[in-house]
Amino acid sequence: MNDIHIGSNVMMATVENIVFEVINKNVDGSFEIEAKLDGTNIIKYGNIAQEMLRLVAQESK
Repeated sequence: MNDIHIGSNVMMATVENIVFEVINKNVDGSFEIEAKLDGTNIIKYGNIAQEMLRLVAQESK
């Protein structure tokens, strides 16, 4: 099972070319996510079901 929490890097099933960061978990279990596209543009989505997200593998340093 995915352990998605605030701060996790995820990809959305419908937008697989952008890595989002989880910024909030709602009471109903859905998530709010955002991605910084560049210095001035931010894309945000709200009420995204966990089933629509997958964790991005993080590189160990």
